[in-house]
Amino acid sequence: MLRIPALLKCAKGMPCQNCRADDGTVVAAHSNMQEHGRGKDNPAHDCFHAWLCVRCHSWLDHGSAGLDPTGLYEPTRAGKVEMFMRAMCRTWYELWRRNLVRVA
Repeated sequence: MLRIPALLKCAKGMPCQNCRADDGTVVAAHSNMQEHGRGKDNPAHDCFHAWLCVRCHSWLDHGSAGLDPTGLYEPTRAGKVEMFMRAMCRTWYELWRRNLVRVA
């Protein structure tokens, strides 16, 4: 399991990469996809995360009715995958843009 605590800490103080909320609740939300290392008792590898606020993270993990907080995604597996993948790409763009990661 790939664990990178310093990478996850970068989420602190950042805006949500789904709804753009800047409310102090943003965390590094791990992928729920098996192809990203998710298992029964294990979260995905740390590199597969998105900066999400408490509302978007809760909808992703537990929302079974209603659209996501942006009103764009259905509460289906496909809708949640689409929301997460878009937010993860935005997260990685921000990590690079803000020089929080770099090539060794």
